[in-house]
Amino acid sequence: MLTRLIYASEPSQPLAPESVQTIVDHASMANERSQLTGMLVFDSSAFLQVLEGRREAVSETFCRIARDSRHRRVLLMDVVPVDERLFSRWSMGFAAADAQGRELFLRFGGHGRFEPHAMTAASALGLLRALAAH
Repeated sequence: MLTRLIYASEPSQPLAPESVQTIVDHASMANERSQLTGMLVFDSSAFLQVLEGRREAVSETFCRIARDSRHRRVLLMDVVPVDERLFSRWSMGFAAADAQGRELFLRFGGHGRFEPHAMTAASALGLLRALAAH
């Protein structure tokens, strides 16, 4: 059985673009080893991520993220069993939450800013799917 988990968090300190790329690269390799797929969205103030895979692997990865001192305000938004992966193309897809996504943020978040802590799980999943399709 597969599990899908969505969470939001904030960086505990400012991250340079190259630091974010290092995080994405590391997560991609680790997720590939654990047979996880997913998508990460980041702007300078927040992360939104979906993870898919075996329940144990998803749980272990989320627990590691929640303990990571680079994250604060970790919010578990949704954990559900699923029959299939929605983000199967990536071990870790990535999208920057920038001004180009303003229409999507408005559609899924109710305003033109990326604020995952204010989103419902359904709207977060919709935003992740829309960004993955670009």
